[in-house]
Amino acid sequence: MASNDALELYHGHRHVGRLHDAQPLRFEYAPAWLGHSEAVSLSPSLPLSQQVHAGDAVLAYFENLLPEGDLRHHLELRHHTTSVFGLLKAIGGDTASGFTLLPPEETPAPPHYRPISWQALAEHLLHRERGPLLSQQGEEARISLAGAQDKLLLMLLDDGRPAIPEGSAPSSHILKPDIQGLRGVWASAINETFCMQLAAELGLEVAEASYQRETHACLVRRYDRVPDAQGGLRRLHQLDFCQLAGTPSLIKYESDGGPGLARCRELMQQMGTPAKDLQRLIGWFFFNLLSGNNDSHAKNLAILYTDEGPRLAPFYDLMSTKLYSGLARRFAFRINGEDRPGSIERSHLEALARSMRFQPRYFIKQGVDLAERMPAAIDRTLDTLGPEAHQGTEQTLLERLQQRLLSNCRKLPERWTVGGS
Repeated sequence: MASNDALELYHGHRHVGRLHDAQPLRFEYAPAWLGHSEAVSLSPSLPLSQQVHAGDAVLAYFENLLPEGDLRHHLELRHHTTSVFGLLKAIGGDTASGFTLLPPEETPAPPHYRPISWQALAEHLLHRERGPLLSQQGEEARISLAGAQDKLLLMLLDDGRPAIPEGSAPSSHILKPDIQGLRGVWASAINETFCMQLAAELGLEVAEASYQRETHACLVRRYDRVPDAQGGLRRLHQLDFCQLAGTPSLIKYESDGGPGLARCRELMQQMGTPAKDLQRLIGWFFFNLLSGNNDSHAKNLAILYTDEGPRLAPFYDLMSTKLYSGLARRFAFRINGEDRPGSIERSHLEALARSMRFQPRYFIKQGVDLAERMPAAIDRTLDTLGPEAHQGTEQTLLERLQQRLLSNCRKLPERWTVGGS
């Protein structure tokens, strides 16, 4: 097969394998990678072997590295391609994984970063067109981060200044400005920052998030990038639960056939995650109910390959979507057939607990305890956000969010604890 019909996959400077532009997509591991003592497979459905992998398993892994929705459509128009291979060839450098995709004629180069000021980034955000911030990186940029929200990958320098990663250089942070173009959605960055910090305050283990005042954006530290011995960044491999389940990103919601919560528990057990991660999964579920995060689908869960073994990754993309009238009113998961958060009762939770192989009483107690601890945690989170978050539309958003969450903390546990066996 001609070289221009393939992309080379690297882990650091090690050649991992080759992705072929074929129907269906084909992937093969490099012999040197197969012989490496620390080699890992891309996913459980793409095991380390000399065979050429093809079909749904290859598509599910690589397609889930791409942006979704309007961002993907923008990239299709910009790069004149609609295929997964074509889009990865255009932007597949710094993905949400431990691997890097490069054209055959390129090899991993020393990372290079272009310093920029927060003020310059704010100007760019102010005048950006409706479309992804990849334009900040130049016409031939190759970066990719899954999700349907506008994002900008950054490197924070030692002095705290931002820099633009060039080529396939790893990023240390993700800048998520206010969502644009969705009717009724406003001040989403402070919404996400607050929810992420609230979850951290409650001990849920989340990605570190702060409010970046100059750009009015949520700044998230990447947990899948860690310092290396040379003063740079080392990429950690991770798989979101759609990749683990072998489903494309279009099938991330349970109602569409994506992984439900019982399936998520099965995937975690298959990966050998510790028992405390199963408890974290319960906390994530109840936090999303209490905070009104109806977009808590399977792609918002991931397994991170740490030096200690596979772990449930720190949580990310936490935001109160129910605060916005134009977004989904139904929960991303069905709870014994019920996906209206206000209608989920004790019997639904007991059935869910059994399907996930938890004791119902223990399961529900996790949610009730979280609701009891949340009001005080809300106050502490509001105090730590800083004065820049308590003005204008940000302050209005926080006031409404506080009212909604406190109401949920009162009302929802009543439904969870009344009746049932």
